[in-house]
Amino acid sequence: MKTDTGMARQKTNQLLNSVLISMSRSFLQYVSESSPWVRGDAASVGREVEVLAARQRQDVAAIAQFLDQRESFVDFGSFPTEYTDLQFLALNSLLTGIVRSQRGNCENLQRALLTEAITEDAEAERLLTQVLGYEQDLLKSLGDLAAANAA
Repeated sequence: MKTDTGMARQKTNQLLNSVLISMSRSFLQYVSESSPWVRGDAASVGREVEVLAARQRQDVAAIAQFLDQRESFVDFGSFPTEYTDLQFLALNSLLTGIVRSQRGNCENLQRALLTEAITEDAEAERLLTQVLGYEQDLLKSLGDLAAANAA
């Protein structure tokens, strides 16, 4: 039988892994991996999406490394099937969907930070607080990109 501390750690690790999945399988990551086509005059927007996706992958890597150091199983999940219906979107719609997905990631991180499993694990709380800050910065950058593209 596992100790209470071991069970608490396992619950924390599972919560961290669920956060990792939501980020690693976000719409931003899907778009990045599907190499969206954009008109030549919007190529800079495509490149910016790639840069922002790479920033998010760094946060995913930080959580994965943290879980690995704890010798916890790391599951990266799979993309939601509804993303396959979003193959041929106009750039404005695509950016709107990415912003919506990123907002969901930030909300997910905020909820995770409020759970007992995280508040009782100082290392995990520090990590998620840092990742939330980075993901909120990413949300702002995505919002700015969407607004600039809509203008």
